[in-house]
Amino acid sequence: MRRVVTALVTVMLAAGCTGTPSDGADGDLTDDWAPLPAPAAYQPAAHACHARLLQTASATDERPVDCGQVHVGEAFHLGTAPDAEVPPAEGTAGARAAYRECSQAAVDFVGGPWRTARLAVHVVWPTAKGWSGGARWFRCDLTQTDLDGYGRSGRTGTLEGELTRPSPLRLGCFAPTVDGGTVTEMRPVPCGRKHRAEFAGLWQAPDVSYADLEAGVARSAAGCRSVIARFAALPDDADMQYRSGWISYNPTRSEWLAGERRVRCFVYFAERSLTRSLKDAGPSVLPVD
Repeated sequence: MRRVVTALVTVMLAAGCTGTPSDGADGDLTDDWAPLPAPAAYQPAAHACHARLLQTASATDERPVDCGQVHVGEAFHLGTAPDAEVPPAEGTAGARAAYRECSQAAVDFVGGPWRTARLAVHVVWPTAKGWSGGARWFRCDLTQTDLDGYGRSGRTGTLEGELTRPSPLRLGCFAPTVDGGTVTEMRPVPCGRKHRAEFAGLWQAPDVSYADLEAGVARSAAGCRSVIARFAALPDDADMQYRSGWISYNPTRSEWLAGERRVRCFVYFAERSLTRSLKDAGPSVLPVD
């Protein structure tokens, strides 16, 4: 009996191998599957908050967080990178073009000139692996920063529309700490309280080397004195040096290589304290001493 069952199974298996396929099948199981699509290159979200600032980003190292939680950077724009073998290197035309696009988009995002606030623009590129896989984007991030551009502050809440309303990030009046001619701290205070420094505006530095910018104290002094004269409604002449002092903050080296040329200028007094803004103050408030 066991032999009969075995024989029947053998016949049935043989029939399965030699029979004609039904329902129009051709019997070839390898030619009816559509090819798998090529994996898509990673592309980040155009708007998201991040716990840290990155130079490059991929799907594995992104750490987006809710903007209501503490974060360091906020992505606000996604641009299209040039098609090249490698991402643009720091200081190249492609990298500068990306920074310029991010800078312009930041004005719209925050609702005002971000350079007059404690904000910085940061460009994020795909990783080398992502680039070789076809990623051609750059991401624009905003971060809350110190005046020197090096200290990044964690914050909660989006920066969208930040400068359309009163904001503590706007540059105003400050209580500076100066040690041997070097400003070690600029503590923001309301202009109605005692202060010795006030943001006067931006000076556009010439396109020189970064070392030349840092060494060109006389040039920065002349540039900022002109900014202060316009701000305080003063004659922009040789007597400006006797009306007030000045403090300037240059871009960081990375910002300079990216094409940033703004210098932040502040009117400054070593000993005199004020309890008002010097906007349009005129010669009677700032006489030649």
